Amino acid sequence: MLGDEPVSNAYAQNAEFWITIIRDELDPYQILLTDPALLDLIGDCSGLEILDAGCGEGYLARRLVQLGAKHVHGVDTCAEFIDAARSHPEYRADSATFHHADVAALPVAAAGVDLVVVNRLPNGIANPGMRFHEFARVLKPGGRLILLGMHPCFYAARAERTAADARDFSADDYFGVRTVEQRFSVGELTSPAASVQSLYSLEAYIRMITAAGFAITDLREPHPTAEQRAQNPWWDENFRRPLFLLLECRLRPSKGFSGGV
Repeated sequence: MLGDEPVSNAYAQNAEFWITIIRDELDPYQILLTDPALLDLIGDCSGLEILDAGCGEGYLARRLVQLGAKHVHGVDTCAEFIDAARSHPEYRADSATFHHADVAALPVAAAGVDLVVVNRLPNGIANPGMRFHEFARVLKPGGRLILLGMHPCFYAARAERTAADARDFSADDYFGVRTVEQRFSVGELTSPAASVQSLYSLEAYIRMITAAGFAITDLREPHPTAEQRAQNPWWDENFRRPLFLLLECRLRPSKGFSGGV
């Protein structure tokens, strides 16, 4: 089993669910909030070598190729996702390579990519900081790391429906490790198994990033606009507190890598 076993097991059980959600564009958070924010921060990717860390079934890798990326390396611990990415009718081996591998042990050469994109990848459990050192290793000097994940300050579970579910967690919970296990419901579909991820305090999360040699150069919190809220009351019910954190990071000059794998 690659990666953290509870996380990987859950993704294997939920693979068909997530593939359907992505390919049928059923998740309003992704379609209307996180993807637009992520692509805006990525900006022009023409000619870039990109790592899509936690690529899932490959939708973002395909989009980056459409936007002009030279080559995208997609990495995921879920074999079902990698099989789906490789069998997609738009897959082209000359523009994307999908690896069944762990983001904490990347099959990518040192200084091999211009950009690392981490799109809603669950935090590591066994060694949560290791992946950031790997991202530093594979980045070229001057490259960027872009991280989009659940907001460590506010996220407990995404689909709050009752006052009990929406309660604030304690300071001890926040500064400890919050392991969230939840089934996801999107439209009329519910995931077969509970997804698993651990959340850390903002302090701990930032220290993992900076310990790997990165400096944070931009911070955004994707959220619905006033116009979106006015057009669709669904947002008032389902976006009660910040859910997402989007970071841009660059390696400090002394932390570049070069050479072989």
